[in-house]
Amino acid sequence: MRETSPLLGSSSSCRRATRSRRWGVWIAAGLACVGSASILLLFLMSTAGMLPRSGPAEPPASVGRFIHITDLHIDPSYREGSTTYSQCHRQPPHGATADDDGHRRTGVFGIPRVKCDSPPALINATRDHLRLEWGDKTDFVLWTGDSGRHDGDAELPRTFDEIIEQNRIAANAMRHAFPAHVPIVPNIGNNDVSPHNELPAPGHKRARRTFAQLARAWKDLVPSDQLKTFHYGGYFAKDVMLASRSEKATLGRRGLTALSLNTMYWYRANAKVGGCKAKDSPGLAQIAWIRYQIRRARERGHDLILIGHVSPDAENYRPTCYRGYARTVTQLVPPPSLMGADPAANYSAQQQQQLPAIHAQLFGHSNVDVWSFIGQDISALAEEDLNNSSGGDAKGRLWWEREVDEETGRFGKLIRQIWSADATPAANQSTAVDEDSGMLAGDNDDGRILGETLWESMVDDNDNDVLAPNKALPSDYVDKLIKEFERVLMLKSRHPRLGVTTISPSIIPKFVPSFRVFSYARAPIKGKWWRQQQNQQQELSLSQMLLPPGTLLDYDVYWANIAQHNKQVESGSGVAKSEFFQRLYRFSSEYGLPDLSPDSYLKWARKLVESKKLRKRFRSLAYLEPAY
Repeated sequence: MRETSPLLGSSSSCRRATRSRRWGVWIAAGLACVGSASILLLFLMSTAGMLPRSGPAEPPASVGRFIHITDLHIDPSYREGSTTYSQCHRQPPHGATADDDGHRRTGVFGIPRVKCDSPPALINATRDHLRLEWGDKTDFVLWTGDSGRHDGDAELPRTFDEIIEQNRIAANAMRHAFPAHVPIVPNIGNNDVSPHNELPAPGHKRARRTFAQLARAWKDLVPSDQLKTFHYGGYFAKDVMLASRSEKATLGRRGLTALSLNTMYWYRANAKVGGCKAKDSPGLAQIAWIRYQIRRARERGHDLILIGHVSPDAENYRPTCYRGYARTVTQLVPPPSLMGADPAANYSAQQQQQLPAIHAQLFGHSNVDVWSFIGQDISALAEEDLNNSSGGDAKGRLWWEREVDEETGRFGKLIRQIWSADATPAANQSTAVDEDSGMLAGDNDDGRILGETLWESMVDDNDNDVLAPNKALPSDYVDKLIKEFERVLMLKSRHPRLGVTTISPSIIPKFVPSFRVFSYARAPIKGKWWRQQQNQQQELSLSQMLLPPGTLLDYDVYWANIAQHNKQVESGSGVAKSEFFQRLYRFSSEYGLPDLSPDSYLKWARKLVESKKLRKRFRSLAYLEPAY
């Protein structure tokens, strides 16, 4: 069996690379003998689209790209030739080599559609492909957690130190793949904590240690001015696109900030915290932090992208946490006038410039390639919350929203002493953090934070199935989404605050290794121009609209055919690093939609509900079946 190092590769891998280099020399020598006319013909064929490009084409300056990658699940204990029933850790018993025990044998790059994690060779190949094909073509990278392997092998239980080491390996791979100037935004997944799915509230010794050690593993990926917030709650903000004052004034550009959320404090399966109803709830504190970051974005002229591991829906999140999250984020979806609605009926142009927009909500965890709506019942949610025992004020704000806005009460204290201290630390305020214990200056080892005992409450949502696991079969996941689309489309009128949450496919080969490449507007661009680039004809009223900076325009899904790559390695031919991942499909081409606005997703949902053929295609793409 071959054993590979996640960062350096094995000796056999080096021999394969040497053979590849020899072939490269012979090929180069052969090409040198080709006549200039033949070379010119090949070049013209390539530029005309008759031959596949070796890499992605360059977009215009007003359009940028970013990558969403998730769920690496690195397993250094993976063994090539092992059995799948051993979690790909051990050879078959008694020296058996055939599949006579009813289980498949593993290949060097993993095996698709089984419960095994990612071998080091797959992580190496992903890293090298990203460096060659995307390293200098990407504005920023969003990496949504779960770098640690699963804890499914009773004979090889994982440890906390192992999880941290796997996150260190993943962070080093990201740094190797992308230049230093490309922002990389990491995130905590439910397999990045120990035990699996368990993360106590801020102030608990285990929470402090988890945040401190992850910050160390990720090194400089968490901005220095956000370390205090991250050590406190496991979430942070990071600028991924800056705009100077002159660029904002002359080009209409805006900055773009990514909020890396700690979804463990909203996740039903985390039995160490309650819901978001209690005043000392860590989940509610994080929602309040989002509201604070919205205020900061407004002051700085920035828009927002939200990333997390577990996606927000009524099954994944505790009910009060889901309602609080939906209420907060759907206030800042792209301005309705830019989604086809009448500007006069919603916001004035001046108000649109003042309000930051949340242009994307990107998540992982489920390993599938899907999306869903959030905010379709926001009116009912708002009414329910405003009529609770806490009540709302004259501005329609809940008690905690008022505390954030006016910096009073408990959340005002958090803003002054932890959250805002990252941006503008007071002269007499220490931000020192012990990297081993995770304790902030002013903490005590008994769980007291800044002199006050917090997060003692375990008040839940009186939900009988709070900790019930999702027993749905894979196909039921897509059926549930389609039923939700039907419910949204049946609403008599669409509330203007409707957002979209997107789940990207994963690197772990639960289906096939995949990632997404998004296109977005760096500066305001005309909708008509963008649709011409996509060869799409749209109504004149829509095509003349100006798409604001930060608008998501399109995405491509790339996948790795590891079954074929394993055979290539076995035959000795090797796999070209630049060709390890291939494009599976492009959103705009597949569904004939102009961009990734909520309005476009609504049109897609209607087509989906009305067409059996399209539903079948959607299900196929969700599980990356077209790859085979």
